[in-house]
Amino acid sequence: MQSKPSRTTFRDRLEEMVHSLRTEIVTGKWQGGDFLPSIQQLGKQYALSINSVQKGLDQLVAESLIERLPRIGIRIKERTEHAVITITIGYYPSLNSDADFTSLIELFQIKYPHIHVQTIPLQYENYYETTSYYLNNEIVDVLAINQINFQQYVEQHDNLGEIFEPISAASSIYPYLPSLFQQNNQLYAQPFIFSPVILCYNKKQLQEQQMPEPSHDWTWAQFMVFIHELERKDPTKLAFYFYPATNNRWPIFLLQSGINFQNDKSERADFSDSAVIDSIQTCYDLIHRHNLFSNLLMSENDINVEQLFAEQKVSIMMTTYFNLNKTQHIDFPFDIAPLPYVHTPRTLLLSIGFAANRKSKQKEAAKAFISFMASYEAMLHVRQRTYSIPAHMQAAEWEGEERAYRPQQFELYRQISHTFASLSDLHLKQDESKQLLNIMNRYWMGIEEKETLIARLKNDLGVY
Repeated sequence: MQSKPSRTTFRDRLEEMVHSLRTEIVTGKWQGGDFLPSIQQLGKQYALSINSVQKGLDQLVAESLIERLPRIGIRIKERTEHAVITITIGYYPSLNSDADFTSLIELFQIKYPHIHVQTIPLQYENYYETTSYYLNNEIVDVLAINQINFQQYVEQHDNLGEIFEPISAASSIYPYLPSLFQQNNQLYAQPFIFSPVILCYNKKQLQEQQMPEPSHDWTWAQFMVFIHELERKDPTKLAFYFYPATNNRWPIFLLQSGINFQNDKSERADFSDSAVIDSIQTCYDLIHRHNLFSNLLMSENDINVEQLFAEQKVSIMMTTYFNLNKTQHIDFPFDIAPLPYVHTPRTLLLSIGFAANRKSKQKEAAKAFISFMASYEAMLHVRQRTYSIPAHMQAAEWEGEERAYRPQQFELYRQISHTFASLSDLHLKQDESKQLLNIMNRYWMGIEEKETLIARLKNDLGVY
């Protein structure tokens, strides 16, 4: 007797078919050597088109649960061929707060009981050296990788297809994300979560001081007038705080210069151009407007910006949706706003994706893991339980009852997507980036004058 689909949407019917067949195979209802019903029968049973059934069966083939025999049918593989296997995931520990990663792994293993997941934490420091060793020695099957670490691999390898398994972009992801993980137009990491760099402000403190909320179109000069007035009214707090000496912050000011940085060295923009100097000077002015602020920023240890914000010692901070996850315990209202700009509105687009090791012996299981992490189910979990933005558009834009406080302007990222830029837009190699930061740091710390800064930008970086 034909069973009716228990859910009504196409996506749910497809997931129901795959889940039901997978469960029946793993639990032994279907034995090795048995043949599944025909594609046409499965289509009628689950109210799916032939192409949709094929797509679902492709997933089970990838999991090594079934095999296609041309002109014969679809056969269940012997249990010894789909016994429990283990894959190892190299991940950033921050994913536990950024994406509730531990719970996602549990959901994956419920759906894929024949795949056991092990995890290895990765550190941002020496990421490339460590992960290269893990990949080459087949220690990891899947690697979490952000756009900065991905560019390290691009810089070191002409053909990433020798390192990572080429993949296709998942459906329904935001169109500006794949380019962060591509080489020669080929995708090597599936986008998972993302965030622009933004402002976050304490609504209560601004209201108490009868100050307006940050504008969506301020320049940094206008913003500095605002924070000066805020600190005049309440000198016991820092009006604004950020940590500039990180690759997720200082490049923003250069991107906001409006200079078109070119790949071709002969056409490269002049880093001593007045617009670039304006950007470096803006960062200098933000740092030096308060001596305590200056000393904190130039120290060796990064003071936790979000911690100071949570303690209400800072009224406005430069942060990300990722780092907002550290504020979930606070008991005062806050909201977000776009970054002010120097000459051109720009902000950094940050993202984390998953890549499969080309040398993995469990490649199909690794692909199944990445596919699950890109699924609507996993992405919706991220949206409902964190402030991080899922790469899946439909999940990110889900509307329903919120589990906890959410900023009123949470969907700001959709309004400012035209301002997104990446570190790769500067076309700086890793050693050049470090050299540039060193030059700027010497100026920001007051060790060198502006004239020396300009001379070093011209001579040390070899720009034209």
